[in-house]
Amino acid sequence: MFNDDLIVLLNKAYFYLKFRPRTEKEVREYLYKKIKTTHWSRDDADKIIDELKSQGLIDDKKFVELFVKDRINLKPKGKKLLTYELKKKGIDDNLIENYFFNNVLDEENLALKILKKRWSRFENLDSKKRFEKSARFLLSRGFGYDLVRKTIEKYEENL
Repeated sequence: MFNDDLIVLLNKAYFYLKFRPRTEKEVREYLYKKIKTTHWSRDDADKIIDELKSQGLIDDKKFVELFVKDRINLKPKGKKLLTYELKKKGIDDNLIENYFFNNVLDEENLALKILKKRWSRFENLDSKKRFEKSARFLLSRGFGYDLVRKTIEKYEENL
């Protein structure tokens, strides 16, 4: 497999992957940073990445699924912001598009859910200020303006 020298680099990669799933880009940048001050080359780092991929420890497609599910459950965000965050982590546009094509994100219910949690901060404000603050909050979470307006109106009707 690998000589003893590359095993050390492989162990560094294992350690990096230990804490949370990572994208190929994240691991590549981590290893490239590690090899700057050592004798390893980029080819060595690429061999390690290929090995990690063959072991199933780096899988960008699986990463997208886990990332989106985590975000929806822990810190809900809209499709636009999720897409931005995934691109920032180095995920290919096609993988992102395929995921959202095959897994429709119910942004309306998601926006309603997080607005309910935050509503107590806005309920004592006058209607204009309440709309502005709640809209700003939902927009910052990556939801489109039309959806935000519709969600706020729907929530106020059901009060």
